[in-house]
Amino acid sequence: MLGSHAIPGVVYLGHDWLLYADPDLRFNLSQNVAPALVFGPPLRPATLTLRNGSEVCAPVLLHASGAWSCMTGRSAMAFLYVDPLSDVGVSLQQRAQDSVAPWPDADLMHRNGVDLEDLCGGAVHAAQAGRWVAGVLAEVADLCGGSTRMDPRLAGLRERLHQRGEGRASPATMARELGLSAEHVRKLFRQQVGMTLSSYQSWVRLYLVAVGACEAQQRGQPHSATELVSAGGFYDASHASRAIRRYFDLLPTEMLAPRAFVDCRQAG
Repeated sequence: MLGSHAIPGVVYLGHDWLLYADPDLRFNLSQNVAPALVFGPPLRPATLTLRNGSEVCAPVLLHASGAWSCMTGRSAMAFLYVDPLSDVGVSLQQRAQDSVAPWPDADLMHRNGVDLEDLCGGAVHAAQAGRWVAGVLAEVADLCGGSTRMDPRLAGLRERLHQRGEGRASPATMARELGLSAEHVRKLFRQQVGMTLSSYQSWVRLYLVAVGACEAQQRGQPHSATELVSAGGFYDASHASRAIRRYFDLLPTEMLAPRAFVDCRQAG
């Protein structure tokens, strides 16, 4: 069973986004699982080191899904991951172009009424966090020229994966349901979303694991890490451990036991 919190960060959960805010974050080289806006302290911006050794430093960063980075110095930090198949997620991924870059609006967090310290400490309630994320993403969509519309068949694909609650559907099965070949689905996905279908399935699994852990916490019913990762669609514990280490530089028990989960799905 999961015990007391294993990491000091707070996880805020929305319908198509996930926010991780940590007061003292440091992580080894890992691959971003979804396009993300990264917020650091405004007066002392944190630095991310990329896989090629270059460094990017700014109060707000845009981090592409698939890009690798690490953070060697400790700092307060918040990662706002956006579902890659949401309209805003597609816009962010296309703008990021497989890399990490400063976001042009350094005051994006504070202007929308939330401070990093409060996010990291869990002092932002669900409704406030939901409104803040909605405001931030609306501004992001405007700066990107509005939300990017995808082929409607891919929007259907997102619904299929999330409704299954397993994240395991094969490309061949989904292709038949969409009236396409598996290869066509893979190419269409990569072309329009800017990442592979298998990478998106990893996002779905990890998001569903976070949902399960959050709901278990709300019910006051402890669940084992094995039960939660299985419900999220991972094949076994080692499969989950590899993915969680790759994308978050955490152990499953750490990912599933933050200081707090804040469920914002009714607010944003």
